[in-house]
Amino acid sequence: METKPGGRGHPGLKESVEICPQGLLVFTGSSEQDSNLAKQFWVAASMYPTNESQLVLSRGSSQRLPVARASRGGATESPDITAETLKTQQSEDKEKYLQKAKRRDEILQLLRKQREERISKELVSLPYKPKAKGHKAKKVIPESDKEDQQEVKALD
Repeated sequence: METKPGGRGHPGLKESVEICPQGLLVFTGSSEQDSNLAKQFWVAASMYPTNESQLVLSRGSSQRLPVARASRGGATESPDITAETLKTQQSEDKEKYLQKAKRRDEILQLLRKQREERISKELVSLPYKPKAKGHKAKKVIPESDKEDQQEVKALD
C-alpha cells in the first residue's frame, strides 16, 4: 500500500492508493467525490483502442468516404443559375483553348523562321565547304552481261 501526502493539492490530506491483484485501483482515505473523480480520470486515461479501430470490415464494405456528386438542379439552385454558371464555364474553357492555340501557332511560326534562317546560312556557306571525296568504284560489268547487252543491241 502506498500513501501520498497532499492528495489533489490539499496539504493536510493524506491519500492512499492500493493496487489490487486484479489490476484495479482502490482509493482509501479519500472522500467519495475525490475517489469518483480519480476513477473517472483513470478510466478516461487508460489506453484502450478507439471504437473505430476495433471495427471489423465486412466483405462488401469500404473504408473510403463516398464522393460528393454534382447536384442536378437541387432545391437550393435554380435552373437559371446553373445555366449561367455553365455558360461562364464554357466561355472560360473556350478562352483557355484559344490561348493555347494561339501559343501553338506562335511556336510553329518561330520554328519555321529558325528553319529558314538555318537553310539560308547553309546555302551561303555551301560554296566554301570542302567537297566530300567519295571513292567511286567503276562498275564492273560481268562478261555475260556485256554479251547480253550486245545481243539486245543487235536485235534492234
